[in-house]
Amino acid sequence: MDRKSEKGITTIDVTVAVILITIFVAIITTLMYYVNTNQKEIERKSEATNYAINEIEAIKQQDFETLQDTDETANDYENIVDSTGHATGYAKKVTIIDYSNLPENQGNTAIVSGLVKKVTVQVSYKDAGLTQTIELSTVITKK
Repeated sequence: MDRKSEKGITTIDVTVAVILITIFVAIITTLMYYVNTNQKEIERKSEATNYAINEIEAIKQQDFETLQDTDETANDYENIVDSTGHATGYAKKVTIIDYSNLPENQGNTAIVSGLVKKVTVQVSYKDAGLTQTIELSTVITKK
Protein backbone atom coordinates (compact mmCIF):
# COMPACT_ATOMS: atom_id res chain seq x y z
CA MET A 1 0.00 0.00 0.00
CA ASP A 2 1.34 3.40 -1.04
CA ARG A 3 1.33 5.92 1.85
CA LYS A 4 1.32 8.91 -0.47
CA SER A 5 -2.03 7.99 -1.88
CA GLU A 6 -3.76 7.69 1.48
CA LYS A 7 -6.05 10.59 2.27
CA GLY A 8 -7.31 11.75 5.67
CA ILE A 9 -6.26 13.40 8.90
CA THR A 10 -3.67 11.87 11.16
CA THR A 11 -3.44 12.13 14.93
CA ILE A 12 -0.46 14.46 14.56
CA ASP A 13 -2.50 16.82 12.36
CA VAL A 14 -5.30 16.95 14.93
CA THR A 15 -2.85 17.46 17.81
CA VAL A 16 -1.07 20.32 16.03
CA ALA A 17 -4.42 21.93 15.17
CA VAL A 18 -5.65 21.68 18.79
CA ILE A 19 -2.39 23.17 20.11
CA LEU A 20 -2.55 26.08 17.65
CA ILE A 21 -6.21 26.78 18.47
CA THR A 22 -5.43 26.66 22.22
CA ILE A 23 -2.55 29.11 21.84
CA PHE A 24 -4.71 31.43 19.72
CA VAL A 25 -7.57 31.36 22.25
CA ALA A 26 -5.15 32.01 25.14
CA ILE A 27 -3.64 35.01 23.35
CA ILE A 28 -7.07 36.47 22.50
CA THR A 29 -8.30 35.94 26.07
CA THR A 30 -5.22 37.63 27.52
CA LEU A 31 -5.58 40.59 25.16
CA MET A 32 -9.28 40.96 26.02
CA TYR A 33 -8.44 40.91 29.73
CA TYR A 34 -5.86 43.70 29.37
CA VAL A 35 -8.13 45.78 27.14
CA ASN A 36 -10.95 45.45 29.69
CA THR A 37 -8.62 46.32 32.58
CA ASN A 38 -7.27 49.39 30.77
CA GLN A 39 -10.78 50.49 29.84
CA LYS A 40 -11.91 50.35 33.48
CA GLU A 41 -8.78 52.22 34.54
CA ILE A 42 -9.47 54.96 32.00
CA GLU A 43 -13.14 55.17 33.03
CA ARG A 44 -12.20 55.61 36.71
CA LYS A 45 -9.62 58.28 35.88
CA SER A 46 -12.11 60.10 33.62
CA GLU A 47 -14.76 60.05 36.32
CA ALA A 48 -12.28 61.42 38.87
CA THR A 49 -11.33 64.17 36.41
CA ASN A 50 -15.00 65.03 35.90
CA TYR A 51 -15.51 65.32 39.67
CA ALA A 52 -12.51 67.67 39.89
CA ILE A 53 -13.75 69.80 36.97
CA ASN A 54 -17.24 70.05 38.48
CA GLU A 55 -15.78 71.11 41.82
CA ILE A 56 -13.64 73.81 40.20
CA GLU A 57 -16.63 75.07 38.22
CA ALA A 58 -18.74 75.22 41.39
CA ILE A 59 -16.01 77.23 43.13
CA LYS A 60 -15.80 79.62 40.16
CA GLN A 61 -19.52 80.34 40.56
CA GLN A 62 -19.00 81.51 44.15
CA ASP A 63 -18.39 85.11 45.07
CA PHE A 64 -14.63 85.77 45.02
CA GLU A 65 -14.79 87.57 48.37
CA THR A 66 -16.22 84.47 50.10
CA LEU A 67 -13.29 82.24 49.03
CA GLN A 68 -11.11 81.84 52.08
CA ASP A 69 -7.60 80.42 52.16
CA THR A 70 -7.60 76.77 53.20
CA ASP A 71 -6.39 75.84 56.65
CA GLU A 72 -3.94 73.06 55.73
CA THR A 73 -4.02 71.54 59.22
CA ALA A 74 -7.76 70.87 58.93
CA ASN A 75 -7.80 70.16 55.17
CA ASP A 76 -8.52 66.49 54.58
CA TYR A 77 -10.23 64.36 51.95
CA GLU A 78 -14.03 64.40 51.92
CA ASN A 79 -16.08 61.59 50.39
CA ILE A 80 -17.95 62.48 47.21
CA VAL A 81 -21.59 61.44 47.17
CA ASP A 82 -23.93 61.23 44.19
CA SER A 83 -27.26 63.04 43.84
CA THR A 84 -29.01 60.35 45.91
CA GLY A 85 -26.53 60.65 48.78
CA HIS A 86 -24.70 57.38 48.10
CA ALA A 87 -20.91 57.14 48.29
CA THR A 88 -19.21 57.11 44.89
CA GLY A 89 -15.86 55.64 45.92
CA TYR A 90 -14.13 58.95 45.27
CA ALA A 91 -12.87 61.52 47.75
CA LYS A 92 -11.92 65.15 47.15
CA LYS A 93 -9.61 67.65 48.75
CA VAL A 94 -9.96 71.33 47.84
CA THR A 95 -7.24 73.85 48.53
CA ILE A 96 -7.67 77.59 48.03
CA ILE A 97 -4.64 79.83 48.50
CA ASP A 98 -4.19 83.53 47.82
CA TYR A 99 -1.58 83.81 45.08
CA SER A 100 0.58 86.08 47.23
CA ASN A 101 0.70 83.38 49.94
CA LEU A 102 2.11 80.65 47.69
CA PRO A 103 5.57 79.56 48.86
CA GLU A 104 7.20 80.57 45.57
CA ASN A 105 5.74 84.07 45.90
CA GLN A 106 6.74 84.72 49.52
CA GLY A 107 8.70 87.95 49.74
CA ASN A 108 7.72 89.13 46.25
CA THR A 109 6.40 92.64 46.89
CA ALA A 110 5.16 93.01 43.29
CA ILE A 111 2.31 90.55 43.93
CA VAL A 112 -0.73 92.22 45.47
CA SER A 113 -2.68 90.21 48.02
CA GLY A 114 -6.38 89.51 47.49
CA LEU A 115 -6.52 89.72 43.67
CA VAL A 116 -5.81 86.15 42.57
CA LYS A 117 -6.49 82.81 44.25
CA LYS A 118 -5.13 79.43 43.26
CA VAL A 119 -7.66 76.60 43.52
CA THR A 120 -6.40 73.02 43.59
CA VAL A 121 -8.73 70.01 43.61
CA GLN A 122 -7.40 66.54 44.29
CA VAL A 123 -9.65 63.54 43.70
CA SER A 124 -8.57 60.21 45.14
CA TYR A 125 -9.92 56.73 44.35
CA LYS A 126 -8.97 53.08 44.62
CA ASP A 127 -8.04 51.22 41.45
CA ALA A 128 -6.76 47.64 41.50
CA GLY A 129 -6.07 47.93 45.23
CA LEU A 130 -3.94 51.06 44.82
CA THR A 131 -4.91 54.61 45.71
CA GLN A 132 -4.83 56.84 42.64
CA THR A 133 -5.03 60.63 42.76
CA ILE A 134 -5.62 63.21 40.09
CA GLU A 135 -5.03 66.91 40.68
CA LEU A 136 -6.36 69.91 38.79
CA SER A 137 -5.46 73.52 39.51
CA THR A 138 -6.70 76.85 38.25
CA VAL A 139 -6.55 80.48 39.25
CA ILE A 140 -9.50 82.73 39.92
CA THR A 141 -9.21 86.48 39.72
CA LYS A 142 -11.19 89.20 41.40
CA LYS A 143 -13.62 90.82 38.96
